[in-house]
Amino acid sequence: MSRRTVRYAGACAFALAAAFVSERRALAEEPPGAAAPTTPPSTGRVMSLDECVSVAMRNNPDARTSESELDGQKAERSGTSGAFAPKLHVDAAVQQWNGAFNLPFALPGVSPVPVFAVRNSFTWTASVSLIQPITPLLAIYDQYKVQDLGVDIAAIQSAVARRDVAFRVAESYFELLEAARLAEVAASSVKQLEAQEKQAQSLLTNGVIGKNDLLRASLALATARQRLIQTKGNVAIGRSRLATIMGMTPGSPIDAAPFAGDPPSSPEPSIDSAEAHAVAQRLEVRAIDRRIEQADRSKSFAKKKLLPQINLVGNYTHFDGSAFQQADAAYVGFVGSWDVWDWGTTLSGIATADAKLHQAQIARSKLDDEIRFEARQAFVQSTTAREALDVARAGVVQAEENYRIVQRRFENATSTSFDLVDAEALLTQSRAEVENALYGYLIARIALQRATGTPLPSVRPAS
Repeated sequence: MSRRTVRYAGACAFALAAAFVSERRALAEEPPGAAAPTTPPSTGRVMSLDECVSVAMRNNPDARTSESELDGQKAERSGTSGAFAPKLHVDAAVQQWNGAFNLPFALPGVSPVPVFAVRNSFTWTASVSLIQPITPLLAIYDQYKVQDLGVDIAAIQSAVARRDVAFRVAESYFELLEAARLAEVAASSVKQLEAQEKQAQSLLTNGVIGKNDLLRASLALATARQRLIQTKGNVAIGRSRLATIMGMTPGSPIDAAPFAGDPPSSPEPSIDSAEAHAVAQRLEVRAIDRRIEQADRSKSFAKKKLLPQINLVGNYTHFDGSAFQQADAAYVGFVGSWDVWDWGTTLSGIATADAKLHQAQIARSKLDDEIRFEARQAFVQSTTAREALDVARAGVVQAEENYRIVQRRFENATSTSFDLVDAEALLTQSRAEVENALYGYLIARIALQRATGTPLPSVRPAS
């Protein structure tokens, strides 16, 4: 071995030793290739998923609107129930005539001629009637059942709205956690690349590597810093999105509680189970069944209009100002009316109600197929997301080992900074894929719960 070669080998060894010591000092708290860092301190109130959903149930406009619609349907039903009871009806009239109406009676031998007052110049009358429907009760009952089913439908729709709000909250919650974890991965990458750039600068100063190696490390560091800026922006956007869905202002200081432990298993053991639960539990199925009942009642109500309208009436009338009117009179009796011919108006109403019933029955069949498909799709997506998580976790272990090997080779001058940068990029990508897969599975899992009708966090079931 020549003297020049010996001197070069010594310089390389010295430079590598100095760089190695410098790198170890820079990464004393976190060695390269170690696990991803823990969650950084929260900037606001840390809330669990249940807490976020509970707040959304109180404040989200969609959830509150659905409750108002339910109150409106209850008010309409209450108005219809009043039609069963008798109605109290009052009439009154007051007249000021141009003069009294007097009728003279000329009698033989009687003078002056007597005058009989037929009507005073001022008269008034008042009448009170109590009307109890008899045959209309049949139609009123059908109308009440239509309104009662409308309350059931509104309650189910309110539950659907709350469920969808809860799903949006859960989705945004996990997306925020994913963005926060990706920001941590990006920060870890920046820290590692800063150490690599410092090490490359030391090696360049000692003549071990060329400038292109340093430039490669610097370029990788710049790219990592850009990625960190973007991920921090995604965290801010995710936090604002979650606050908005919760019915809070976008700038509300909230944060999601970090996810810990292994993710829960799938709520459905098989695709057939998911499909069966969806058909049995989905709120939309209950709603369409109520609509079919409602349409059938509406058809029955339309038929009742063919019947004569018979009412029981009690009346009291007082008249003042005329001798030919009974001052006080009262009666009890029946009043009837019947539209014998209305040019097909009632029959058209029956046909319209029958068509709506048929439409609801067709919609029920269509909904059944759609719900089965949604359940199958959600189950497949949840299953594949879980499998992707297992693969990603295995990949990050391999990427960490690869980074360790390449780093050791770089320290021994048997690999270049290009190799080290590539290994670090692969490690960062693997860590990011784990986070994507984890929170992708959590979102897919809660989507499966929604598709199968399983109650979501902090959502009360429909009555």
